[in-house]
Amino acid sequence: MLALLLFCHTTYAEPTAASGSPPDAKTAQAKTAQAVVGRVLTQPLAVKESQRSRFSRAAAPQRELRVRILDEQPSKDAAGSAFVRFAVDARYGFRAPGSDDGSGWRLGTFVGCVYPDHSQVFVKKGDEYRPAAFLLGKNVKAAAETTCQSAQPQVANAN
Repeated sequence: MLALLLFCHTTYAEPTAASGSPPDAKTAQAKTAQAVVGRVLTQPLAVKESQRSRFSRAAAPQRELRVRILDEQPSKDAAGSAFVRFAVDARYGFRAPGSDDGSGWRLGTFVGCVYPDHSQVFVKKGDEYRPAAFLLGKNVKAAAETTCQSAQPQVANAN
């Protein structure tokens, strides 16, 4: 009984909104891409997780999410649209607010790419990319094969 009282604050802790300082957003393009991922993916995901019952048997939701932009410069896909790859890290369990000691982060909880010009976010599942709504419980089809794939220069045969 005493152990239950001591650990009840961690058992029934409410998840916080998606937060975390941007660890590597250096350029304006990276900051824009990070803002799009936050608006389209991490903030709605935090809201969805906060509405789940405390008594659910599902795995505990993450306490914090942070977005890392993996590319210095945007790449272009086959259609000529610019995209940037990202990774979302998650931290679970109880932490005091503002304690950013860098520990406890699960790196690359999910990865994907963002098209900042179109405000589109895609998440990688297996070998294919799906719109971010997939993680929010929507039934969406996989994106085109050229999505999030750098266009390789065509080499002409000299035959």
